[in-house]
Amino acid sequence: MTLDYAARNPLPLDVISIQSQVVYGTVGNNAALPTLARHGIRATAVPTVLYSNTPHYDTIHGGAIPADWFAGYLKDLERRRALESTRAIILGYLGSAEQADILADWLDGEKARRPQLHISIDPVLGDHDSGLYVRPELAASYRDRLVACADLITPNHYELGYLSQRPTDDYDATVAAARSLLGERLKTVIVTSSPGAKDGEIANLIVTAEHVAQSSHPRIDSDVKGTGDAFHAALTAALLNGAPLADAVQSAGDWVVAALRYTAAENSGELRFPPQ
Repeated sequence: MTLDYAARNPLPLDVISIQSQVVYGTVGNNAALPTLARHGIRATAVPTVLYSNTPHYDTIHGGAIPADWFAGYLKDLERRRALESTRAIILGYLGSAEQADILADWLDGEKARRPQLHISIDPVLGDHDSGLYVRPELAASYRDRLVACADLITPNHYELGYLSQRPTDDYDATVAAARSLLGERLKTVIVTSSPGAKDGEIANLIVTAEHVAQSSHPRIDSDVKGTGDAFHAALTAALLNGAPLADAVQSAGDWVVAALRYTAAENSGELRFPPQ
């Protein structure tokens, strides 16, 4: 007996998470999917790179997903009708400029077919301490193609400066740089890891064409990786669950703070999420 899978209902999905993946650790999809699940969001992962672990360990194996595999993953999601129920696509770390170009074309097509689809991008490019930690051609693809595909982006100060090609030295300059990126599709820029209003705080600056707001949290000293990936996933989950933007940013920050405190309490070298 041959089963007609095409006649059956597809697996219901709320989010497609497209970013890095590791065998061991809590970064990229390994941070995003548990976060989404804890917030009641059904998700699947598309890896852009697959490594044994993050590079700060003494050994690492793996690499970027080949472009033909990556394009095939996206095409097969369409063939499986996975996007019929998808409400959001989130992007993080990419493995190559080829992947970025494939994604930009794919996202443009999906947005044209499903205008209500929420596309959120964390442009993982670098920071002030390290500079760019992706290849220049990949960074340029984020700037020149991918940002215009998003409804919302979550750059840090360094990434905002790179994407906008503007200074971000103070509050007014940061707001101006963020607003320079807004356009036909991109309506919200959340600048992460901004200075807080008080000592011992860190803030996320929420910038739209009409409003600017700031969401502050305690600064937790930690060197574990994956906090930005967890924040992005928690933010997306809160928005899909109906939270207003400012509340969603606050709850996402609270999620990361709780995770960092639990990680410290467990003396863990990898990000840990508190038990339910």
